[in-house]
Amino acid sequence: MFEKTDLRVALDTARPLFGELQKQYQKLPPTRCNCQTPGICCAYLPQTTLIEALQWIEILRQLPDPEKIDNLRSFVSFYLTNPVQHSGCPFRKQDLCGIYEFRSFACRAYGLWSRSIGDGRTEQSRWERRRLLAQWKRLGLNLPAEMVEQEIDYCDRVECVSRPAVSDDRLIAILESIYRMDQNLHHHRKSFEADYHSDFSFWMTSRVLGLRKSVLMKFAVIKEIVKQGKSKRLTAILDKVTPDVLE
Repeated sequence: MFEKTDLRVALDTARPLFGELQKQYQKLPPTRCNCQTPGICCAYLPQTTLIEALQWIEILRQLPDPEKIDNLRSFVSFYLTNPVQHSGCPFRKQDLCGIYEFRSFACRAYGLWSRSIGDGRTEQSRWERRRLLAQWKRLGLNLPAEMVEQEIDYCDRVECVSRPAVSDDRLIAILESIYRMDQNLHHHRKSFEADYHSDFSFWMTSRVLGLRKSVLMKFAVIKEIVKQGKSKRLTAILDKVTPDVLE
């Protein structure tokens, strides 16, 4: 688990690497999406590497307290209500990315993978959501299928603007380079991946509630939403969010 001292140490180690992270991002071609529904692909928060997650924390820490709290509440709400509510990526503001310059590799590479890999990943995601439906059923909650079956077809409307398209092998090589940047954060990376499943929203929620209570509260909040259409617990939890979550 990440304690306060762990976050400070991880940030101190990661800061000198943020410039190199941006250089890796710049190896990807600039893109333009010709989709008629911009922002639809931002329905979920992608998994990130630890170095990317730490960069996001650094960005959030620089915001004024009201914006900081607003963003943190969005992440906590996203974690606790997903999959029964689809508010979209917490960084999405009016169908635009609020941190476009610092968006993760997963966001940048979306639409660049070959159709076979893109379709395969989409189908894998749909399978995982069907499995999620079964897991909640075993816990005594029958979630309406439409609550979890929201995965859109893989996007074929992304085009490269000023450089040729990149191959799958090239995308994998860039991702591996980014992942290797975590090597000096080995202990912290293991915690981020094992404890929080590389889920930034889970990590932020755990900094508010603690790891175990975050999992328990997710079940309680979703149960309230399914049974009552709203959740008093969620409101009470969001009231607990303070800027020191990022300290």
